[in-house]
This record gives sequence, structure tokens and C-alpha cells, in this order.
Amino acid sequence: MLKNSLLWKLEGEDLSAPSYLFGTMHVRDRRAFQKLDRVYEAIGECEGFAAEFHLDDAGQGIESTIMQLPDSQSISGFFPKKKFEKYRTVLFKSTGIDLAQFEHMLPFMVVNFATERLLQQEMPEPLDLHLWGFAKSAGKSLHGIETFLEQMEVLKKITVEDQLKMLSGLCLNIGKFRHYLLRLTELYEASELQLLYKLVKKNSKGMRHLMLYHRNEVMAERIGALVRQQQVFAAIGAAHLGGGKGVLRLLKQHGIAAKPIQI
Repeated sequence: MLKNSLLWKLEGEDLSAPSYLFGTMHVRDRRAFQKLDRVYEAIGECEGFAAEFHLDDAGQGIESTIMQLPDSQSISGFFPKKKFEKYRTVLFKSTGIDLAQFEHMLPFMVVNFATERLLQQEMPEPLDLHLWGFAKSAGKSLHGIETFLEQMEVLKKITVEDQLKMLSGLCLNIGKFRHYLLRLTELYEASELQLLYKLVKKNSKGMRHLMLYHRNEVMAERIGALVRQQQVFAAIGAAHLGGGKGVLRLLKQHGIAAKPIQI
């Protein structure tokens, strides 16, 4: 169904010209890069390009400790030695990540790194970074909808205990998690926006308000402000678009109509 398109034209009475909203994935799997010709055209029509945060400024001026466990804690300190070594072996075998080298990192960050490695690495960079580079090369003004610090602050609200549970779940069921990621990529390739949203929502469980709903509200408000200033192509994670509390629905509440575009 066309309503499941990943590319949407944004229009409104107080918009000088149409803008666009596109759902991305942070993957290097070739399947996510299909059918981008219309996306490139839409970027070309706009003055500016906005990603979830300013990708050129990621982490600049931010203390590196914000991505680390507090008080010099280590992941190995939360698990019996035998269990930690088991997790280390499983993770290295599946992703090439040595948990011992990241043990002072927030567990959620380790899960994110592993997620990237569990899918095919066919393209030189993830889709969101690819589109950012395309817009930059085309001379577009570049914007961050959120800041990197804001994204890290959201992450900090997830308790260390819950982050450790996520890491344990990954290491104990790495095949199941890979299947989940493959399913997401299949739905993305098929532009099944609503099914993709429902799958991410189900997997988010108790963190869906923090990771999805709250951020949707912030992004919808800021995208609304951006597109009233200039013609902007906004690219955000596809799971943020759909659902009753998704960015598409929230933009409508901000007086902006979204029309699906076939790609």
C-alpha cells in the first residue's frame, strides 16, 4: 500500500514550498539502498538536509565519558567471570567485537555496535550517512533535528540494569536477534512502514515511550519549525514515522500534511 511509502512530501498553508520526510535505517546492507533515485531528486529540490542529529558534529565538545559506565565501572564487574567470558566469545564469533575492549562502555552502545555488525556490510557506509554525504556534496545546508547530547541523555535514562539485560539477551539469543534485524531490513526494502513500526514497538517493550514516543514529539515539533523556515529534506529512522504517535501523525497536528511518494 502506498500509505506505507518511506518518502513523504510535506505541505502546509504556511510553507513557502513543499519539503520531504524520509525514513532511513542505519545499516550498510545493500537492500536498504534500493530505489533511491526519487530520494536523490527530492534532496535536490530542497535547500537544506536534516538528519536526526548533525552528523559532522557528532560527539564534538562532548565528554567521552558520557558513553561510559559511571564511576569507572566495567561490564565484566556485573557478571560472573565464566558468564562474561561466554558472552565475550559469542559476541566476538558473531560480530568481531571483543567485549573486553568495550567493557567500560555503556552496554547499550555495545549492543548498537553489534547490531551494525550482524547485518551485511556490503556498502561503504550506512544509509543515513550516505544520504548526509550526498546532500553535503550537493551544497545543501545541513541540520540536526536533535543534538548528539540529547540522544545520549535519552540513553542515560535507561538504567544500567536494563542495559545489561539487553546485552545478556543479545548474547544468549544472537541468532534470534539477527533474525529480527533481517526481518526489519526485509520490511524496509518492501516499504512496509507500519509493519516495521509495529515490530520495533514490540521489541522496544518498556522503553518505547522513551525511545520512540518522546523522541517522536521532539522531532515532529522541530521538523515543523525547520520546514517553515526553508525547503528541507528530513531523514529520520523509519520506525519513527508510523503509528498513532508517529512523526507523520504528529506533523498533521502541527498543521503539516504528509503525502506519500512512490519510490
